Amino acid sequence: MRFENARNYDEFAQAQNWAAKSLVSLIETFRGEFGLVYEIGCGSGLLTKVLLERLVIEHLSLNDLYESQIMNGFYSQIGDICQIEMPKGLDLVVSSSVFQWIDPLEVLAFRIQQALKKGGICAFAMLSEGSLHELSSYTKQGLNYLAPEQIEHIFSKYFDVLAMRTSSYTSQFSSLKELLASLKETGVNNIKGSFVLNKASIAGLEAHFNGAYELSYNYTFLVAQKGVK
Repeated sequence: MRFENARNYDEFAQAQNWAAKSLVSLIETFRGEFGLVYEIGCGSGLLTKVLLERLVIEHLSLNDLYESQIMNGFYSQIGDICQIEMPKGLDLVVSSSVFQWIDPLEVLAFRIQQALKKGGICAFAMLSEGSLHELSSYTKQGLNYLAPEQIEHIFSKYFDVLAMRTSSYTSQFSSLKELLASLKETGVNNIKGSFVLNKASIAGLEAHFNGAYELSYNYTFLVAQKGVK
């Protein structure tokens, strides 16, 4: 998503905002001060703002596929995080609502491990198995969300896992139109491919939701540390 064009993202991104705040709360249970911090997929800056409000950070660097306004004033890297060269000697690599898009995730886990200094922290929140099932159960399409156990297994190959938590956030909407607008503005699960929105499919979705317009966001939160040996 090109966040310079996503003017309504923050308004619709209730689940993503909740996840960012929950992630930083989890990080705070281990450390509150960091030197070099690198955020992957900063987007419109939901997590960035919480990091700056809640943590003591000496130097913050931002990454995303596209440039956004929040990047002004920070060292930034534009590009695919699995291809660009991340800075070395980082104290914290952090990300929220992004890693579900990375495939294979193990490539990124290794790259983060190489970028962190010994004792450095990797912390993230990502959508996991069962997310948006209310929609995918009808459209029969969506991301292949990993199970929490799969996520933990991947990162335990490269880190000492300090904490792994799972939690869900349910967004409720007043209408199908509002629900679909939320998906469009946040880019979480754009409807495309074989499923086409038209008069017939919208009528089918209305019947499927049966007046209960809600979406479940199942998050896995993980904090891990690079070994000091």
